Amino acid sequence: MTAENQDTLSAEDLAAWVEEAWNDAGRLRAIIHGALDAGRATEVQVAAQRLRDIDDDLDRAAVLHAQVLRMCGEQERAEHDLRAHIKARGGAADTWFALAPLAAWRGDESDVNTVLDTVLAHDPNHADALHWGWGYQRRHHGERWAATWLRDRSEGSWLALTMRGEHALAWGDTDTAMELFHEACRAEPRGPGPLERATRALAEQGSAEADAATVRITVRCWTGERGPWPLIAAVEAHLRLGQVAEATLLMARLRGLVLTEQARPVVAELERRVQEAARARGL
Repeated sequence: MTAENQDTLSAEDLAAWVEEAWNDAGRLRAIIHGALDAGRATEVQVAAQRLRDIDDDLDRAAVLHAQVLRMCGEQERAEHDLRAHIKARGGAADTWFALAPLAAWRGDESDVNTVLDTVLAHDPNHADALHWGWGYQRRHHGERWAATWLRDRSEGSWLALTMRGEHALAWGDTDTAMELFHEACRAEPRGPGPLERATRALAEQGSAEADAATVRITVRCWTGERGPWPLIAAVEAHLRLGQVAEATLLMARLRGLVLTEQARPVVAELERRVQEAARARGL
């Protein structure tokens, strides 16, 4: 249920949607998200409360209910309900993180830091905690403090290491960025996350130096478990560097992967370009 759908709905129609979905957690959740995107949180407060009764994921429902309350200006109630939920059931990382903006609203920096560190103790790669936390530290204390905050939370966190690499790239320090990207890949030797993010960040640099770095880190760190996107980035980099034979060899690896629906047309178009470049070189 998109925000675009709900922008054109009357209050009566939105209420009718909620009534129709009253016993369907999936539909009710979609309606609530759409209402939040459309800025209509006040109209789905009752729906969010109902979702807490029927959702099979009680933590997810508690977080969404708190988000609705916060967008309605009921921060104190949102925090009270979340803390009651955590006390009764224990807190998942997402549940704890929902407390962070509420502590920030109260202006309690100590509470913000305690909540973020609790989240990261549950999940050192919690994306919201790391991105939001780094932004919070930068707004309140500046770039250097935020960089130190992120560095201190890098142990066991491939995402924190990758973020630091992205920041180093933005500051023009490619050597440090590559050290951090390699460290992130060692910290997460199987999943797609660190290498995919690293090659994407390098591609955004738009330089021959970054393209060469993309090729090197992909050759060194890629395995089938990393997925197609780092290979796609490396093929693109080879083409930009004029290394058509090398691009052709990497395409053979891509053909051996089971591709997602999103990746299939990208790989098909990339193969067309590689073949075209190979013909032009007489390969």
